[in-house]
Amino acid sequence: MPLLASFTHEDREAKGLRAFSVEDAGRARPVHFTAAEMVFMFPNLLLHAPHGGGKTGFAELLAACGGDRARCPDLARAAFRNAEGDRLAQDIPETLPSVVFCGEGDDADGMLARALEEERAPLLFIVDALETRADPEALLTRLLDAAASAQTFRLLVLCETIALEGMRRPASLPEYRLLGLSRAERAAMLEPYGLDDPCAGRDYVLPGLWRLSLETDRCVSEEQAGRIAPASAAWADDYRLAADLAEMSTETLVAAVVSDPRQWSGPLRLYCNWAEPGTSRAAALAKGLAGVDSGVDVLLCAGALCAPNSAEADHVTARLVAAVNAGGAPAGLRRRAGETLARLGDPRDLEELVAIPAGEYDMGGTIHPNSEPPHRAAVGSVKIGRYPVVNAAYRLFVEETGRVWTSATGRLAERASHPATDLSWHDARAYCTWLTALWRRQDRIASDEVVRLPDEREWEAAARGPHGKLYPWGNDWAPEHANGEETGFNDICAVGLFPEGRSDFGCEDMAGQAWEWCTTLWGPDMSRPDYAFPWADDGREALDAPANIRRVLRGGCFSSPDWKANGVYRGSLEPAGSWRGNGFRIVVSR
Repeated sequence: MPLLASFTHEDREAKGLRAFSVEDAGRARPVHFTAAEMVFMFPNLLLHAPHGGGKTGFAELLAACGGDRARCPDLARAAFRNAEGDRLAQDIPETLPSVVFCGEGDDADGMLARALEEERAPLLFIVDALETRADPEALLTRLLDAAASAQTFRLLVLCETIALEGMRRPASLPEYRLLGLSRAERAAMLEPYGLDDPCAGRDYVLPGLWRLSLETDRCVSEEQAGRIAPASAAWADDYRLAADLAEMSTETLVAAVVSDPRQWSGPLRLYCNWAEPGTSRAAALAKGLAGVDSGVDVLLCAGALCAPNSAEADHVTARLVAAVNAGGAPAGLRRRAGETLARLGDPRDLEELVAIPAGEYDMGGTIHPNSEPPHRAAVGSVKIGRYPVVNAAYRLFVEETGRVWTSATGRLAERASHPATDLSWHDARAYCTWLTALWRRQDRIASDEVVRLPDEREWEAAARGPHGKLYPWGNDWAPEHANGEETGFNDICAVGLFPEGRSDFGCEDMAGQAWEWCTTLWGPDMSRPDYAFPWADDGREALDAPANIRRVLRGGCFSSPDWKANGVYRGSLEPAGSWRGNGFRIVVSR
């Protein structure tokens, strides 16, 4: 059955220019691309899933095609694109490349060298089980070097999700997650046999778990798989090791992890996710794991065992904040750290303001015609949010005012420290009005101060600093400085996870992460601004402009390349438009 990937039609459209219409109002169902479509959409691609996620089976299917699509009917048939049952034909080329499949235990370098010597073109080179390789990061570099030098060469790498979080992936290798088998796909397969789906209540199920579920006539969890999967099911090995951890004493478990972190990191993560946080055993394990110096991944496992706002949670969050501020961790571990902080009670002041002194600042640049020409513009003294407004803060506004918020994930505990998104320009301004009154009552601002959106000059000054840098951190793009396209999340993450990308004024997340609304007008044409640079006092700050006049968005988002995720590029959207990649930050001024 076709596997779906965590990349949707909307995601692809968002990489270009976007227009909003009344038909866009409300939340549309995601329409996912299949894994096979992704392979032929991206010349180089990394797909990941947990053990039992169907990675090897998918690779074997591609290899069995032998360059002939007729031999693979699953690639030709229509696929359900979400759990709700929207179905579309797969967009697969008529002519397929020949395939070299490098499975677990195979010599990837040797097989690659032989394939290149044979000059087989077009060629799809598949490497399975990246996590089992001696030096997976170095192997990725060699594979991509070969891909860059060879013509008509495609690369597909498959990796286990937990292991991937601790790796650094080259920027030129996009990564996406395999979702598993959709509810609609499973129902369609069982219907001819008159069988019921034992996991009918779940949108997506890992293929390995679903097979066990069919065999046992119950929906099998990962924890149960570790106890009942047959020995022949090699994909369940880590689940079995995690089940073994459940039988160990606290002291034995901690000692095992310290003695061999690489062997136990995956099973430990699984076990900690299964355990009920806050029990006496969980609290003891959290204390033990947080007390050893075995890396951020072990500390995150300790966090999974903590109850929110407990003594153990306070200890773990303090250590996590220090680890985040130190930088240097792989992006996947940073993302988990942000989610753990949010769930346990993020101790950071996410409403902190930083001062932008009055003066003349660089604006615009040559990175795109819509941002030209480079010039200088005067900016008054303001205070601006160190971080974008986060879900926890925006949720208070929604609960107090009853304002509609269409976000599907904004209320989740683990996303409390993520930027608030799925917000229109009007939503952002309404929040500012509400916050002005609240902060005046709390004496956080003076009676003559207001909270509002930044204008474009203020935003750019905060991002580029007194020296007019292209990116908040400098004039050259740098990996792991922002949540942009190359990070591979294809989603927002908790704020402040990339301290290396902090601006000179101390602002975080001003490149990538989420587009940020400004008050400034753009014009009705998405491709060309009526209110062009250089900056002028020409009515571009008219807050009562008509609904068809787009407002400026700045900074790029999680799917933006480096030429958009910076302090210079100008984007825009109609003020009633919203998207999961659009947020905002506030300024305070007199």
